[in-house]
Amino acid sequence: MGAVEVMSAEPEPAIGQALPRRRFAVIGSPVDHSLSPVLHRTAYAELGVTDAEYVRHEVGAGELAAFLADGPGRDLQGLSVTMPGKPEAHDLAAERDATATALGIANTLVRRPDGTWRAENHDVHGIVAALRDHGAPDRRGRGAVAPSSAGGAGPTGAVLGSGATALSAVAALVELGACEILLSARSPEKLVPLEVLAAGHGVQVRHVAWEDNRQLLTADLVVSALAVPGAQAVAADWTTGGQRDTAPGAVPGVFLDVLYDPWPAPLAGLVGALGGEVADGLEMLAHQADLQVRSMLGVQRAPVRAMLEAARRELASRSS
Repeated sequence: MGAVEVMSAEPEPAIGQALPRRRFAVIGSPVDHSLSPVLHRTAYAELGVTDAEYVRHEVGAGELAAFLADGPGRDLQGLSVTMPGKPEAHDLAAERDATATALGIANTLVRRPDGTWRAENHDVHGIVAALRDHGAPDRRGRGAVAPSSAGGAGPTGAVLGSGATALSAVAALVELGACEILLSARSPEKLVPLEVLAAGHGVQVRHVAWEDNRQLLTADLVVSALAVPGAQAVAADWTTGGQRDTAPGAVPGVFLDVLYDPWPAPLAGLVGALGGEVADGLEMLAHQADLQVRSMLGVQRAPVRAMLEAARRELASRSS
């Protein structure tokens, strides 16, 4: 984001006078379970930021524009956007970063000096960073996971599920240099946007029938974008023989499950039991919050480790 010129229309606060509050929030539906307030407030505390606050607001599908124009959003300087508002956040923005433009979805809104909004997508970064933390190779092949493809090609990838998170997962695998991406969803027609995105970057796509989705474990990097009910159903199939075991003993280099509550998530638990390297959705969330904090506060870094530790403590307290 380019530098913003600060106008001096208002006098600076006198010594000892409190600075104006900067207000931020996470919005979505449902949003009461969100750990974003924990992540962002921890960042404020670690960075010594005392003039910012971060809350949550329930905003349903199609309600974002009205929320920003006539509701509590009028007083916000930035938002973390969860579903179902990500497409709407992209559409209402006056400016978009490259990732939001490419995917048509945004998880971040930052107010511009003229009062309009800049849309950003940091979900892709969150997935890339979480996978790299667990050994996923970069585009130069550096990483603990050795690509299984021959001839010096990049790693193979796989995405289980469809929808906005699955689309971001495909973008992340493209960024990681995947040479082939396996896709599987209960409703295969919903995979079209994922196929188009991969093909636009010259990445080969291979469909895997839903009843054979365990084949995805043969890939180097696997992302499960399933919600809890879908993940539970697939885990039951994998453990009870509900589908053909077309990939016996297969274990991916890294398996990222976007779920984090409950943990271990159904599929992550199975892959971990097979000896696979597992990353959880909370790591992904912390990494995307890192870039949100940078954009919203205008800082150079965010304390990702402290943010992640605080979120894990909060999860543990909820389950105790």
